[in-house]
Amino acid sequence: MGRPTNVIVVTEHYRQLAQTFYQYQKRLGYVPESYKARFNYLNEFLQWLECKGTNDITSVTAPEISRYYEYIGTRPSKKDGGSLSSKTTHSHMRIVKDLFEMLLQQRQIKINPCSILKFYYPKDEAGSTRNIATQQEIQQLYEVTGTAQERAILSLAYGCGLRATELENCNIQDIRLREKILIVPKGKGNKKRIVPLSGGVIKDLSDYYYHEREALTQGRDYALNIENNQPAFMLHSRGGRMQDETYNKYLKRIINRTDNKALQEKEITIHSLRHSIATHLLEQGIPVEQVRLFLGHSQLETTQIYTHINQHQLKKMIHDDTQTIFAK
Repeated sequence: MGRPTNVIVVTEHYRQLAQTFYQYQKRLGYVPESYKARFNYLNEFLQWLECKGTNDITSVTAPEISRYYEYIGTRPSKKDGGSLSSKTTHSHMRIVKDLFEMLLQQRQIKINPCSILKFYYPKDEAGSTRNIATQQEIQQLYEVTGTAQERAILSLAYGCGLRATELENCNIQDIRLREKILIVPKGKGNKKRIVPLSGGVIKDLSDYYYHEREALTQGRDYALNIENNQPAFMLHSRGGRMQDETYNKYLKRIINRTDNKALQEKEITIHSLRHSIATHLLEQGIPVEQVRLFLGHSQLETTQIYTHINQHQLKKMIHDDTQTIFAK
């Protein structure tokens, strides 16, 4: 992320606001290199407001922010004099959006002026789009499950947002049904996290554990299922700990039972279900920092990848859903 230079903010209120935002970014989990750059980008926005005669952040309107969007997209780069990339322009506006989200949380404003604005991530710079299932497609997967185990697999991968390796390492003791939580003792980077369980997920996991899991051992010694003295929660048909390739084999069977050809062609994997729940939570308006904690990301930037669905993909998702609805 490029950093604007020689940005001087005169208004004391704005200077204090920039410092507050700086600390806010640190609490959210941005890495130092990132929140320092974001601090500078914010100062450029505040300086622009000063030049326009707006010295009260609470009076900023959506049209003003739109004008800044136009300005930042056309001004020359302060680094080499060329035009700013679409990605850099998006980064500027992401910071503005986060600023007003902070003000809303602090109740300094009643309405976020950015809430009615869209700052689309550039298609050509978003990188390869992740394969995700729509919410309707997820529902279709649940509808065609044939066993409690299949529903439990979907609920662990999608409902809990577990990584493939976290699924493999999930033990009985990690799932606390009465407490309505799932503990990931060692996620990515050996970090522990606690995942809340919804009522539906609790039912799916309970049905599998109490009604099907015992039969999968087929009388074998439980020692076959123990890793580090802990029995695995999910067992394959031979009574052992289920591995990544087996999870994906089960998922493939479920997908093939649907009549949704588009879904079958998406190459959805177990890890795709994690991407899907992340996208769906953000689409539903869950704050990005809450999604970060749910997924176990150490940096907020990683979570924000899921906000970068290009508009072609989004329109296709909406079109597919609409076509399915009218086909019923």
